[in-house]
Amino acid sequence: MQISVNVELLVRSLVAMPNNLSIEKFQQLCEIKSRTTTKELLKYLLNLGIGNLSTDSVSFSEKDKLETILLVMEHGCNPERLSKKLRWNDFELFTTLLIKSAGYTFERNLVFNNPRVQIDVIGIYQKIGLIIDCKHWMKIHDFNISRFSLNQVRRARIFLAKRKDLEAVIPVIVTLHECEYNFFENVPIVSISKFKQFLQNFPFYLDRIQLIKRG
Repeated sequence: MQISVNVELLVRSLVAMPNNLSIEKFQQLCEIKSRTTTKELLKYLLNLGIGNLSTDSVSFSEKDKLETILLVMEHGCNPERLSKKLRWNDFELFTTLLIKSAGYTFERNLVFNNPRVQIDVIGIYQKIGLIIDCKHWMKIHDFNISRFSLNQVRRARIFLAKRKDLEAVIPVIVTLHECEYNFFENVPIVSISKFKQFLQNFPFYLDRIQLIKRG
């Protein structure tokens, strides 16, 4: 198969992961018309150590899904197109993978009590923490952008107060959909398709970003 064909089929295969299912069901979920193409896709994945095949069924783990996402990213698939095939928790995971690929360290699903705060993803660059809220399903509009931004600033301040290993934090909102806003009250609002570019270049935006420093 050509690489471009592989990418299209790999993206489709994500809807069937993780799972233990018949080859026929896998073909149906991936919306592949040809049984031959389905077998070629499975052979391609298996040769990369992704999935386990028995006589008439195939199984995929969470690890298999992660490896497939990374494979698709390596082939240059548009992040927004890829993220549309992901569930909300996959979207958080995908965001994390982009952070990792940009050379950051990261944490996920951090919960603090008193006050209770949950943070989707944290990306750490040197002594600066990016406090990230992942909006997979919701578009950002005038009526909710203020609430989202203020809530994320609050989470960032609480995080910094509890984490003495960092010098500053930046609240960030990552969205599935393109947004007409780039910043709202200095809080970056970044579509997933532009998130890796943001990670690579954010030090150049520091004059426009709400950088919350200790003290």
